[in-house]
Amino acid sequence: MKTYSKYLTAIFLIAISFCKAQQLIETVKDYDGNEYHAIKIGNQIWLKENIKSLHYTDGVPIPGVVAYNNDESMASIYGRLYTWDASMRNSNKEKVQGLSPAGYHIPSDAEWLELENYLGGASVAGGKMKDPGTTLWKSPNTDADNSSGLSILPAGEYDAYYSPNKFSLINEYAVFWTSTEINSSKARERYLGYNSSASMIYDWFKVMKYSIRCIKDDGTTDLDDKGNIRPADFILMQNFPNPFNPETVINYQLPKSSHVSLIVFDALGKEISRLVERELEAGNYSLIFHGRDLPSGIYFYTLNTGNQNLTRKMILIK
Repeated sequence: MKTYSKYLTAIFLIAISFCKAQQLIETVKDYDGNEYHAIKIGNQIWLKENIKSLHYTDGVPIPGVVAYNNDESMASIYGRLYTWDASMRNSNKEKVQGLSPAGYHIPSDAEWLELENYLGGASVAGGKMKDPGTTLWKSPNTDADNSSGLSILPAGEYDAYYSPNKFSLINEYAVFWTSTEINSSKARERYLGYNSSASMIYDWFKVMKYSIRCIKDDGTTDLDDKGNIRPADFILMQNFPNPFNPETVINYQLPKSSHVSLIVFDALGKEISRLVERELEAGNYSLIFHGRDLPSGIYFYTLNTGNQNLTRKMILIK
């Protein structure tokens, strides 16, 4: 009985450890309102889902973005596919935001390596990242247990280099761009396969369209006593949806306790609504702005914390 009790205790402790490893830290949304969940893995915070966005955070359309087979139902499962230049927003700087939600960026080769090492090394990390089973992954889906919590699915690719251009590898491979450039025509990728437990590297042409998985910006992985992210910077995010009718969501982040004013102005600078005017603790905040009684037009919302003054534009269309 004592031995049996010890086994139960061990299993219970392992289960607790596993749940902590997959603890949801925060939920973020992109410009289009797609929702992503963040988890802490070692000293990093990663999003659990592939990016689905059609727009950058300021509302500019992302060029060349596709869903697999141009089927929108596939995007809801696997996310979308992007060229390297589009994902980086034509930058060649590592860790650039690119198409990532505010506060996140395209992970570098070194950041992928840190993840792999935390999961036991590149030779086994793939299995710990892959969603288990063979419903979406082709059999045998070698060593897939998702112990990382990343739930990676085989989203395939769009081959825009070889002719004829085509979608391929769905259910067999998950391929991700890193933000590490190799030369003017190639960048580094990470890929996981149905028949391997490894996380693998390849340097290939930037015109290929791959999945994107994002990581939290440096300096924003500090947690408060409740296990929530303590932001490193004041951030005022783009409202979503935008344009909107009749309501829209505004998110902002505070790295420390501050007296906060959040005010909406019309295009002539007239104050329309004072959404917040009070002392707030450090953290992530979200509110809904209602434009039911306002005419169509351009409006601005400003976050003021004394030392910081941030403004973004939003459009109401009725």
